[in-house]
Amino acid sequence: MARKISIAAVVLLVIVAGLLVLGELVVKRRSETICGICNRPIQANLGVIAEVGERERRVCCARCAITEARQEGKPLRLVSVTDYVSGKRVAPSQAWYVEDSRAFACNHDMGRMDESKHAQQLSFDRCSPGTFAFAKREEADQFVANNGGVVRRLEELLGEVKAK
Repeated sequence: MARKISIAAVVLLVIVAGLLVLGELVVKRRSETICGICNRPIQANLGVIAEVGERERRVCCARCAITEARQEGKPLRLVSVTDYVSGKRVAPSQAWYVEDSRAFACNHDMGRMDESKHAQQLSFDRCSPGTFAFAKREEADQFVANNGGVVRRLEELLGEVKAK
């Protein structure tokens, strides 16, 4: 009888360990595809790795990280950004950034309801105006020609966080 209990306990431990490992894999996978700040999907050509305060996260766009740092009053360091054209990682200090364009960086359904189930107007979006990173100045200029906006360097981009 003791042998059966031991076998059952071992089987139970293996099942629990398997579930824990599976759960860890799901959480890790989700953290690579969902923004660590606003929970929106991270698009392949917009993803950023940012350190807000002491915490490093994968986020949907640079604007989301900037807004978070400003609201929390914490320092911000961009660890890496994604070139909007190629989808490749770029060192933040080497990138050119476009802000205030007509293009939306992060998509959402914009559907919000109040307590009485009436549609509410969106008054704030932490990811707007979108911030797009480019490896080449020429590509940033072409984006601005098509979508409006302003080309900035990293120092200018992070200036509003440091000013607070």
